[in-house]
Amino acid sequence: MANNSLPSYEACTRPSDPFSDGVFYSEQPLAHALPLFLLQIVIMVFTSYAIYFFLRRFNQPRAVADMISGALLGPTLPYVVTRVLTFFHYLFGLGGAAPNYEHIRQRYLGTVFREEGLSLLRTAASFGIQMHFFFVCVKMKPGHLKRCGKKAFAIAISSVIVPYLLLNELKKVFKVEDDYTIEGIGFYTSVDYINVIISISSFPVVGSILAELRLLNTELGRLTMSTSLIADLGSSFYVVVYTIVTVSRNMHLGVLEAASKMVGYVFLIAFLFSVFQPWIRWIVRQTPKGGRVWEGHVIMVILVVIAMGAFSDSFLSSHWEASVYLGLLVPDGPPLGTALIERGEFIPAELLVPLTYLIAGRWIDFTSFIHPRMSFALLLYMFAGYTVKTLAAMVPAIYFNMPVRNAALLGLMLSFTGVVQIASCMGFADAYIGSPILEPEAYAALIVSGVCITAISSSLVAIFYDPLSSDHVMGCRTVQHLMPQAELRLVAPMLNEDPVPHVLNLLEASSADEQTPICVYVLHLVELMGRATSTIIAHKNRKGQLDAHQMDRLHNVFINYEQTKKGIVAVQPFTAVSPYKSMQHDICSLSIEKNVHFVVVPYPRKELGANPELHQATRSIISNVLTQAPCSVGILVHHALVGFGQIVPGQFQYHVKILFWGGADDREALSFGARMALHPGVSVDVTRILPPTERNRDKDLIWDEELLREFQINNADNERVAIEEVVMSNVEETISLIKSIDKAYDLVLVGRRQGPSSWLGEVMDEWIESPELGMVGDMLASTEFTDSCFSVLVVQQYV
Repeated sequence: MANNSLPSYEACTRPSDPFSDGVFYSEQPLAHALPLFLLQIVIMVFTSYAIYFFLRRFNQPRAVADMISGALLGPTLPYVVTRVLTFFHYLFGLGGAAPNYEHIRQRYLGTVFREEGLSLLRTAASFGIQMHFFFVCVKMKPGHLKRCGKKAFAIAISSVIVPYLLLNELKKVFKVEDDYTIEGIGFYTSVDYINVIISISSFPVVGSILAELRLLNTELGRLTMSTSLIADLGSSFYVVVYTIVTVSRNMHLGVLEAASKMVGYVFLIAFLFSVFQPWIRWIVRQTPKGGRVWEGHVIMVILVVIAMGAFSDSFLSSHWEASVYLGLLVPDGPPLGTALIERGEFIPAELLVPLTYLIAGRWIDFTSFIHPRMSFALLLYMFAGYTVKTLAAMVPAIYFNMPVRNAALLGLMLSFTGVVQIASCMGFADAYIGSPILEPEAYAALIVSGVCITAISSSLVAIFYDPLSSDHVMGCRTVQHLMPQAELRLVAPMLNEDPVPHVLNLLEASSADEQTPICVYVLHLVELMGRATSTIIAHKNRKGQLDAHQMDRLHNVFINYEQTKKGIVAVQPFTAVSPYKSMQHDICSLSIEKNVHFVVVPYPRKELGANPELHQATRSIISNVLTQAPCSVGILVHHALVGFGQIVPGQFQYHVKILFWGGADDREALSFGARMALHPGVSVDVTRILPPTERNRDKDLIWDEELLREFQINNADNERVAIEEVVMSNVEETISLIKSIDKAYDLVLVGRRQGPSSWLGEVMDEWIESPELGMVGDMLASTEFTDSCFSVLVVQQYV
């Protein structure tokens, strides 16, 4: 007769309580899952940030610090501690043999990496990866990646297939034993897994590291992102098809049964484009322009991502795969992308993802190597793979006329490794560690190679890639050296609408007729929020057709002005979305691309009620543009005006004052003023300041006199131009001259750096408040001229 009685209470196993009652109840808190989990977060994140603090000055990304931290916090840490204790025992002569500190190692590993605590640790780390990849992809703009076309596709195919095939042949150098194992590595098929890890390029990993290096918005960064996305999608598709075919063969499935294994991907594609994308667009349409996304919408989007993570883990090849595709479909930037990033990114990226490296490091024990020669050979094998990967990316890049240096840097960027590769290694090792499939030494070699290749690649990329290199500059980018009938090309970057009237006045004064045409690239600078990549949006295509959908009032004012000056002024509207600290890259890259001669950067006077953050951001942008611009730069110091007003070309009147001491910057200012003098509504007064004693006739003085003589000849019959020479014998006279400038002027033109006759450099250095404006520019922008209506254009010539 069967015993149907229930087991007694004592016979049941009580589940482990994740919470601790505390030390006051005679409990050890770390014996419970929650206190241990919190401790694991603290030690991992603290160690990672401590290492990153020292590595970031060497241009190392956070992933390198995380990988090193994970390796150090494994069995390596207690080994180092025991060796240090033994050293101090003998150093201080404590007598006798050193105690056996093995209990420290066992207790550390038994506590931090206790088996029942790993379940919570791995769950949190996996969830962190899933959400982190979603937020990384939300910041991306896939539309910009399509522009690379055939080039990206060819590089992606070559960089994945060539190293995989070559490594497949090279693996024959490893001697296979009778039981199909390789000494020091494990089962011979593990080399195939290593080949796959080396060959693939992970789109989220490459994007994260390029964002840290501030290269995402560069030409090479965008090409790298396109290539890695194609390579990632292609590799995933191949792995899925290969797995289905292999399983079908082993299980003797038919064609229809094998195809049914693809039902997860079919459902995912249908859900993405039939449900998720229309819903996301509806949310964006429902949000008022400039308003915030409703909290419920944000929560629902995140819940969908979590649900699709469960679906991905059940039906797809990895638990983060669906999150990547969902993130790519979310529009970057405001309103929705910004809201998601602001409210959800920090915890997964900064606290949960590093736990993956901690889990990965628990198997890295450098003290247990018994086949060091084989481990070294495996490292060489993997470095050979990364080298071939770089060369394989270079060949098609060079074929598409990319410089050799940039092609090599592109290959290095595609070799970046991070959490995807580490998670792949960890999943493989977690299932087979300790068995002949994969030896611990091979696993450690995988992690070490990932650290080394990412550290080396990021350092080389940071050192040798300069997107604003002078190699891109063609010709002499100055107004002085511009041919008389040539078109003057300017970039006018603006953070807000305040400088619009002043820039319009400057354009009108510089464009007299069809003989002095101007092309102005109006660049509206918008602070990056909810994006990973800075982006430049062109609102006019190559055929001259406007895309009014994304244009704002600032652009429309210049477009209307273009219509009134048809044939004289051409306007090309752009929007640049980037953080304040890297806006100069957008300005300078546009200047290089469009072969610009002059950049006009507005500089608002610091008045009562001004936004201090915006003022400081403007100063930082100007300082960076002055050092990196590939052309001459003009800093337009202006007052804030209410309303844009309207310029009537036939009634335009403008009074300009030019202060000329000599030197390259003053010559550029005079050249710009000479162009203004051609306008029938502009009057120009030039004041040349001379020292009391005659200067030595150096090159600068000769060039100054030649330019002044040319200016006098060209304006000999121009009644609107007046030239005077004054002798200044000391600093006080020079300052008095500057302070006596008539308030009736509309614009004062001055060079940023003056010649030796200015006298100001001797005593004024310590009094200057805004070094980016130079001596005279700083005085004219000071509070003493707050009541003056004129603007100031401080000019620096490109040399």
